[in-house]
Amino acid sequence: MLRKFILGLTAAGFCAGLAGTSLADDRASITKKGSLLVWSKVEIKWERTLLGGFSLTQDTILDLSNDYPGDVSVQFYFVNGDEALDAECDPTCVLELGSCEEECVIERAHPGWNWVDCQVLLTANQPMYMSMVAGQGFGSSVAGCQPFTSLDPGDPPGRPDPDVIGGRVLRGFVVGWAVKNNPDDGQNSQIRWNHLIGDASIINYALATSAEYNAYAFAALEGATAHGDFVGTAGVINLDGVEYDSAYERLLMDFYAADARRGFDFDITLHTVSADLRQETNGPVRTKAVFDIWNEDEIRFSGTEKCITCWDQTLASNYPSPNHLLIGSIHTTKGKARITGIASNIAACPLATDAALLGLQIKHIIFGGLPLRFARSAISMVGQGEKDATIRYDIISGSEEAQDVTGGTVGTAGVSKANGRAGR
Repeated sequence: MLRKFILGLTAAGFCAGLAGTSLADDRASITKKGSLLVWSKVEIKWERTLLGGFSLTQDTILDLSNDYPGDVSVQFYFVNGDEALDAECDPTCVLELGSCEEECVIERAHPGWNWVDCQVLLTANQPMYMSMVAGQGFGSSVAGCQPFTSLDPGDPPGRPDPDVIGGRVLRGFVVGWAVKNNPDDGQNSQIRWNHLIGDASIINYALATSAEYNAYAFAALEGATAHGDFVGTAGVINLDGVEYDSAYERLLMDFYAADARRGFDFDITLHTVSADLRQETNGPVRTKAVFDIWNEDEIRFSGTEKCITCWDQTLASNYPSPNHLLIGSIHTTKGKARITGIASNIAACPLATDAALLGLQIKHIIFGGLPLRFARSAISMVGQGEKDATIRYDIISGSEEAQDVTGGTVGTAGVSKANGRAGR
């Protein structure tokens, strides 16, 4: 009885101690609210129809909620994750005409690492969603943004899909943060508003699958400013553990090894946290993602790496050699990886810098039998350690007549512009 009583006191004291202690973690999170959100993966797909056109087979739905009894504007940037591609021409046609005329083009040119931005107004406690194909929710009362497809308009839609023969794809990521009009600095100055939550659903209509993940949230820190006030310097967002939560020093990924015999694979999305979204940009951030991998027998494998310029999505089975994401390499079903973005100047990854990463894993499962059945699930990666990152963007200046002299929010819903390159 005495022993039980002592244990009870110890447990009560421990819990009381936890209740009275602030367990601060000034890092990005997929479980808390924030002032800045990152949706790591948007992927839209099309497939060729029997009539020769293309039909939509996959959309990404972004969800966002304002969990506060007051209005707030959110500044969005939609970023094309893939690099620019020149037009591909039929060599026989070029030989006949002497140059790549319009009739010689067999694949149109594609912009890359470009972005568009917009701003939406969320009223008190308002939720919203946006189809990335439509740019807004179907029948929604929120104005929404331009479609993600405005990043690469043209016919046929998107670019050739590296994972589906004959398919088309457009993909990248979205970042958004709370803003309001600042009479001194601009109409989209970042503010502390730690009441934004978001997630995304990647819905494949052809396979009848859906994969949902939580957006990363970065809180504006209490020591930097009060709720609703401006944070730091307008146009420069410091994710440094002082103004906003910091990013991770490295990502952690728990995975089932890719195994073609069992119909299992997974894609890995990685992108740099730092980005230069200004008109006069310094270009995309490049880093070398280095994987340290352990199998179920605690054996460590090294050498797997990938050059990441701005954003990358690659199936585990398609990673470069040595590929320790395969069951034939690590020889166990489960594996664990630590992923670090490091500086490098090797030929395969020139001018790479030490950079923080965010990431997402989507599992792809094929069930045997006829008809074939498919399943997908998504999870945002967690991380360890802390690393600084910076997002830079252009401030929208307004005329004196348009200024809100009371310091309140100026509604600029639907304002958008197309820019050149994303990254730092």
